[in-house]
Amino acid sequence: MKLPAKFFLGDSLIILVSLIFIIFAFKTFWHFETGSVVQVNFQGKTYGNFSLFQDKKISLIGHEGESMIEIKDGRARFKSAPCKNQYCIQQGWISYTGQMLICIPNEVSIEILGKTKAYDSLNY
Repeated sequence: MKLPAKFFLGDSLIILVSLIFIIFAFKTFWHFETGSVVQVNFQGKTYGNFSLFQDKKISLIGHEGESMIEIKDGRARFKSAPCKNQYCIQQGWISYTGQMLICIPNEVSIEILGKTKAYDSLNY
């Protein structure tokens, strides 16, 4: 059975309505809330909660050496870490609720917290 090769007005309308629905769904259901607090975990325990709206550097000495966390301009990042591959540093700045950076060799993690809990496949 051969399909017609022409593109009809109805086809265009279906595509247009579908695109509008997809954009609406993303805007409505997949929003990113800017966080307000950075939770620093060190060796399985909460080291502290720090405001994202302050300039602060946190130095933690772990098994591999010193990990430096920087909080600045409403964002947080690993400024330096002793791990071999530097994956935690390469991830850059984070600022949205639910985002997390982890330095596994040094057992350090930072997570952005906000007003509401961000849900993903791990929390759901």
